Amino acid sequence: MQLPILSPAARPWWILLAVLAGGYILGTYLNRRRSKDLGLWLQAGLGVIGGQTLWKWVGTMSSGAQVRIIGATKPFRQGEILYLLLTREFLPLWGIELLRGKRDLLVVRAELTAKPAREFEVVPIRGNLRETLDRNPGAIPWQWQEMPAGLGLATHIDPGGQTAAAVGKFLEVYGPFVQRLSLRKGSPQLILFAQLAGLERTPAKEFLAGVRNLVAALEPKG
Repeated sequence: MQLPILSPAARPWWILLAVLAGGYILGTYLNRRRSKDLGLWLQAGLGVIGGQTLWKWVGTMSSGAQVRIIGATKPFRQGEILYLLLTREFLPLWGIELLRGKRDLLVVRAELTAKPAREFEVVPIRGNLRETLDRNPGAIPWQWQEMPAGLGLATHIDPGGQTAAAVGKFLEVYGPFVQRLSLRKGSPQLILFAQLAGLERTPAKEFLAGVRNLVAALEPKG
């Protein structure tokens, strides 16, 4: 049987379709493999938090996963950890995400055994997040202090002292990966957004222990 000959006008569209289909197959493979690797990486560190864990995919395996934690050990009570992957299945969108600075993301949200005595925000010292916080400070304006890795610490009181010391110690190690870190009295008390590119080369046990130690250092006394 003789195959139809593509017209010059149709040929570019078939080439584009072939590229997108091939990209989808390759991107799906890459994300599924990365999702599996990140799941194993995270699982190896969850003992630091303790409690019972419940896993599920975020949509599909190639999109990421969520682990709920119930009955965690002090200073945590319960929470969830997610990892969310870039859209590698669709090449144009993946390229746009990379150009916009997006990376595979780790999200930690945790309820603590005690509400923190002080609240703080850590975001890039310059950028939209800081501007948003300064526009909505609440009853007391934010006070800012520069931190490692181009980040800033915002508190409602003098940013020196115990809070700055504990946060600075954590950011000296993990600052290059932190996009936002919040400790607050509302629920959930702890929120952390961190990019995974490079972070996964550190054992999850060490990273989660660093988060635990930061929270423990700022627990209310008495």
